[in-house]
Amino acid sequence: MKNSLLQGGTGRRNRVLAAVAVTAAAAALGVSMFGGGTVDRPDRPGGDLAEQLDALRGANDLVRATTEDVGRDPALYPTAYGRLEAALPTSSSRSAEPIPQIRPRALADLARTELLDTPAWRAHYVCLSLTGARKADAATVLQRAGIREKAENEALAYLRAPDKEDDALTSLATRAAFLQTLTCLGRDDEVSRAGLDRLAADTERAAEPVPVLYAVDALRSVGVRAHAARALRDADELLKTDCSRLDPMQRGALALLRGRVAEHTRSCLLPALKDSDTQTRWVARRALTLGAAKSSGPLPAPVGSIRADGLVAKSPAQLGTLTATYNAARALTASAQQEQAPDWLTKRLKQLGSDPELDPSDRVLLAMTCHRLTLACGPQADKGVKEAAALTPPARLTTENQRSWYGAMAARAEFRLGCRRTSVELPKEEDSTLSSRSLHIVVVLADAGCAAQAQRLTEGTDLVAQARKALREGNVLTASDAVQAALASDQNIPQSLWDEIPGLLERYRDAKYPDLYAVSPGVAASADATRAAYYLLA
Repeated sequence: MKNSLLQGGTGRRNRVLAAVAVTAAAAALGVSMFGGGTVDRPDRPGGDLAEQLDALRGANDLVRATTEDVGRDPALYPTAYGRLEAALPTSSSRSAEPIPQIRPRALADLARTELLDTPAWRAHYVCLSLTGARKADAATVLQRAGIREKAENEALAYLRAPDKEDDALTSLATRAAFLQTLTCLGRDDEVSRAGLDRLAADTERAAEPVPVLYAVDALRSVGVRAHAARALRDADELLKTDCSRLDPMQRGALALLRGRVAEHTRSCLLPALKDSDTQTRWVARRALTLGAAKSSGPLPAPVGSIRADGLVAKSPAQLGTLTATYNAARALTASAQQEQAPDWLTKRLKQLGSDPELDPSDRVLLAMTCHRLTLACGPQADKGVKEAAALTPPARLTTENQRSWYGAMAARAEFRLGCRRTSVELPKEEDSTLSSRSLHIVVVLADAGCAAQAQRLTEGTDLVAQARKALREGNVLTASDAVQAALASDQNIPQSLWDEIPGLLERYRDAKYPDLYAVSPGVAASADATRAAYYLLA
């Protein structure tokens, strides 16, 4: 999902990881939705929030998570596809330039520390990174990283029983990636023939070229021939369309599935060689090197660079995400600025809502954001509203299912779908306080309409004291959740706290953009911290 928190290429697992939403009208009026009546609030900042969101504007016109530039460090994803790109020839008569050999220890360090991806996905990127390597093998690198067994078990389990919450294309791409990974690690013989046949059948039925291409490649590596029947059905017409009408990755994958590149396709793919995403560049270059004619001339050299240790740094393009955008939308409503949302943002949201190629896993979060800003964003957002209504939280919250639990509860809260029965038990600290995670769960429950359960979980906890302590110790997220939890449980919040909050928040304000806030004093302002601050100020 290109606009999600876990931004990457096709095939990366995605979830709607939205934080809990609070009713816009209540936030804008400064009245708790949980009861307790109206309180007097001092004059608050926020009048320039909409304008200052420009500091969080991403290159894709979505809100970035933080004002700090990211993407300068090496990472598995760009290393995998950056090395694949660099290994391709620039013409039919000229081989690729030599690239630095990868240092196994450096790659193992990345595989061990990149926790946003699951072990199997990290193993997949390790395998891709070591394609053609002479002095390192993936199994040894993953063993050194301490994730080999987990990665293999995860991949085998998914191929035997794909996640039912994944849509068809995500499932196809994930199974293709994990099959390729197991082949790389010498465990592909443990994948049943029935599982391979299901993957081949799903490949034949799928319409999106990129996951189909990856599935065809993965199945070929284990001796199974798959047909891209549905993906190729309208290939001729699609490849003749204007360059802007078809994503370059999809165009490149379609050309590779057809086995030839027409001149129009070539002209459309050449600009993609400068794309900030390494996977896009690799697919485009792979297609362009397919039977390249000498008369076409050599391709430009790859724009990416490989470090001396063989790793590739993340793209310097500063992209926004729908998760951060949703947090910004919540901050705008809490500060009564939703009608002043920046034009660049509302325009982008409407573009996504009308984009037929929007990743299905982005639809619910897009719908939540548009709903929060009272925008009509188009058919994709409309589909997201319907999909949100169908989301059901797990019957019991566990550490294993908390991501899907948060996503379902947040969607139900945003659209006021009511409390669904779900069991939650929280550990109490020795001093009868609640951890930051527990506080957030309480707020999620209350906001989704499960106020009685939220109140039960906070009995005997002085949430006002926790809020004050968190603000003084430097954690605005915990402080905001503590106040919202206090409101949810009908704890008395003295007027003195409301009077103190603006002053306590002063040191969290960004020096250059004072209507933006940081999680802790002295660090970069972020969308999530800004949302939390305005919930305290609302």
